[in-house]
Amino acid sequence: MAFFTNNNIVTTKHETLPFSGKWHDSFGCPPVSGSWILYGSSGSGKTSFALQLAKYLTNYERVLYWSIEQGNSKTFQKAWKRENMQECGSNIIVADGDTGFEMIIKTMTQRKGRNILIVDSLTPLRYFNEFKNGVHSIKSFGVAEYIKFCKRMKGKLIIWISHEKQGLPDTTVGDYIMKLADLKMRCEGYKVMTNSRAGESMKDFIVWERGAREYKGI
Repeated sequence: MAFFTNNNIVTTKHETLPFSGKWHDSFGCPPVSGSWILYGSSGSGKTSFALQLAKYLTNYERVLYWSIEQGNSKTFQKAWKRENMQECGSNIIVADGDTGFEMIIKTMTQRKGRNILIVDSLTPLRYFNEFKNGVHSIKSFGVAEYIKFCKRMKGKLIIWISHEKQGLPDTTVGDYIMKLADLKMRCEGYKVMTNSRAGESMKDFIVWERGAREYKGI
């Protein structure tokens, strides 16, 4: 429990990521920890943008990309090469969908671990609760599991990716994260529309110029 004076609130220094150029135009200087969410329909440019964002973030921190949906598939490899992710070197590593929560937490929190986790995506994410008699006890990753996970990842930045339904994240936990996220990003037609929890309105981020120009969905 803590209480803050007027002076405490005004003078507190919060650590942020010093984004510049087009990244600053669309995202400002966001906090270095907490939760962000990126959501959109299939084919909207989410994966391309997520990789572009991951690549940019390696300028500041080491990144773990949890590729739950695609793993190291042919389509993921194609997107990886298209975004020239090899330029990141060892500043980014990828975990597949068979990687459990405990291993993710260990990788993030160990000495010389990672400070940014990208979860791709919430839609197929399941919580491995226990391992008994050679079998995982699996349940949905819900709000309670999200809260527990974030407590264990305190001080880290987690970027959650989600499919959408009717313009909103397609899971209950995704909707919960969106309400509390420091940065909310919606991808449609190869553009990312952003706003922060503080209500700041920022410039749309273009994921793919030609695709955005030709998009007829709006």
